[in-house]
Amino acid sequence: MSAEVAPSSGGVHQFGSIYLASTGAAPQGTFKLEGKGFTWRKQGGGTTVQVQSDEVKQVLWARSGRENILTVKKNDGEQLAFLGFRERDLEELKARFSQEITDQELSVNGRNWGDIKVEDSQLSFDVDGKKAFEVTMKDIAQASLQGKNEVAIEFQADDTATATKEDALVEMTFYVPPESTTFVGDDEKSSAKVFLEKVLEKADLVTSSNDIILSMPEVAVVVPRGRYEVQLQMNFLKLVGQSQDFKIRYSSIMRVFILPKVHQPQTLVVLSLDPPIRKGQTFYPHILFQFHNDDVESVHLNITDEALEKKNQNEGAQKDAGKLEKSFEGPSSDVFAKVVRGLAGVKISKPQKFKNNDGDGHCVRCSYKSDDGYLFPLERAFFYVQKPPILILFDDVESVEFQRQQGGSMYSAKTFDLAVKTRSDQNYLFRSISKKEYNSVFGFLKDRIKIEGLSSGSTRMSQDQELPPELDMEEDEESDDEDFKEESEEDDDDDSDESDEDDDDSDEDEDEDESDDSDEDDAPKKK
Repeated sequence: MSAEVAPSSGGVHQFGSIYLASTGAAPQGTFKLEGKGFTWRKQGGGTTVQVQSDEVKQVLWARSGRENILTVKKNDGEQLAFLGFRERDLEELKARFSQEITDQELSVNGRNWGDIKVEDSQLSFDVDGKKAFEVTMKDIAQASLQGKNEVAIEFQADDTATATKEDALVEMTFYVPPESTTFVGDDEKSSAKVFLEKVLEKADLVTSSNDIILSMPEVAVVVPRGRYEVQLQMNFLKLVGQSQDFKIRYSSIMRVFILPKVHQPQTLVVLSLDPPIRKGQTFYPHILFQFHNDDVESVHLNITDEALEKKNQNEGAQKDAGKLEKSFEGPSSDVFAKVVRGLAGVKISKPQKFKNNDGDGHCVRCSYKSDDGYLFPLERAFFYVQKPPILILFDDVESVEFQRQQGGSMYSAKTFDLAVKTRSDQNYLFRSISKKEYNSVFGFLKDRIKIEGLSSGSTRMSQDQELPPELDMEEDEESDDEDFKEESEEDDDDDSDESDEDDDDSDEDEDEDESDDSDEDDAPKKK
């Protein structure tokens, strides 16, 4: 049931507990109606849908059981459906939408025999002229012919389905009779084959060499583990592997991170996704690409001037996101990250502010449960990699505590532990951090997060000898750069600082809940 919020003086009206329809469990959020359009924002951060009034082609209102559905059709063919409105909300919506809201009658007789229509971005199934259900074409992951007259369609998976323990639509099969008048076949091509080709075309599942803007073969992917050919197209990128392919729409990419490893000649490029991709029963909200620092690329994108101009006009989903160019040259990691940035319209982030004790990296080595990894203290979050990757926003942290790893005083031990307690009562313990990193970690956190068990005054520890808590040591200086440093075209000079960076994992603005046992290989898991 929606929770209506009184309109503000500025004419804004909010509806709480509104769900965005999807093939999985619909994510819950807030629907805000303003004079120039509307915005739906996912609860807890993540996906945000913003539509201006001049983008709306048609608005429909349908009643389904105890729920009401508001469907918005856009001029570009995209369709959005919102669930959870009350009957009395209709009058408020009619008063504030500049377009007329049309009533739509749904088929509720339960029949599974009807007419299939593939229009714009939707596949609809009608019974006696009434809408039975609709499927968004971009949610289709694969489609194939089953037998002679059947077409099987598989859908993209969403982590909300597993998070809420709800059923999710993963596959549908359509029987297309040979005598179909909608999809007319011939001696060489059955009606089902005609329908399949239509679905593949509308779902952007047909790939030709002319559609690929940039192809990078044999790219090492740390999570999910394997080597893939990366095909960058206009609306999505595709990972082509030996046993499984992944299709990632640019609209699912929330941010790109460049993370140089320390003491290793590799750099990670991380794509943070919402919703994540799935391999088996494991979900991956972060895709980790690994590039060698010595690899240099000089590429010319397979894109027309008109398409390039249109992409640069539309890609400004985030302010200051870099523009797409025809050619790129430089380290493979930078070239890949910048092309994705231009196609997806997102920002590139690099950890900058925290420095380890040696000053050559932005993370500390530690253990989480039985696995070794690295902990990045970022400006607004902790990020641990790599089994499983864990993102903990500082806004969700209640306190941290420095604990000893071994018996006796923490100042006599060679390592210490960092315990993180969140406001949701979920605790994380990062163990076996080297004693020499204490000053760096403590100095970075003391002004950002509440530290438990801290006596008056700053507690700092010498690297070479045991010192009491009262000892006042010189403060480490912090860089003026932000930790989530956004790379723009003017910031390209900073790339040279990354080749010696410390860690191998990702840094993300998105708030997510990581499952400790999510992956057997090396799986990860915004704001």
